[in-house]
Parts: sequence; C-alpha cells; structure tokens
Amino acid sequence: MLSFLAGFFISNMNVLTLDELGRIALPQKVLEQAGLGHATQFNLEIQDGKLILEPLPQDLKIYHKDGVLVFEAEPIGNLEGFLNDFIDELREERIAQLASW
Repeated sequence: MLSFLAGFFISNMNVLTLDELGRIALPQKVLEQAGLGHATQFNLEIQDGKLILEPLPQDLKIYHKDGVLVFEAEPIGNLEGFLNDFIDELREERIAQLASW
C-alpha cells in the first residue's frame, strides 16, 4: 500500500495513535523526508473526515498577545496602495462623523 503524506510517498504507512494528551508522534523517517523540525507549526483542516496538516512557512509567527491571536509574516504582494486607500477611506468616514455633530 502506498500513501501520500506531506508531498512524499510512504510505503506501509504506520498506524499512529493519540496519546493521553491528544498528541501524535510522527515517525522520524517522515519528519526527515518532509523537512520538519520540533518547532514546525501547522495549519490544520478537516475535509471529508480527514485531518490535513500543512506546515506553515518558517518566517510566519503565530502567538497570543493580550488574549488576541497574532500572525506575523511578510506581506504578500503590494499592500501599500491598498492600505493607503483603506486609511484614506477611514479618515474620510471619521471626518464626516465629526462634521455631523
């Protein structure tokens, strides 16, 4: 039997078991083939009853700060124009609110 996991074919897939804390240990061979380390973070999706783990880019940082989930990453594409337009729109709305008092 061949199975596809994290971009690699693995023959005779091992059966994995959750421990009492809900953790799964991946076989060392899988970790090495996928280039995963002990601090690798994953995006988890459930599709058709299957768990899908996708490693997050290494430069992406996810953490909680003051009860808020924070994502730190480099912007994708050119956001400068979008952000300037968004700020201008918010500024215009606020000026309109203040002028109506």
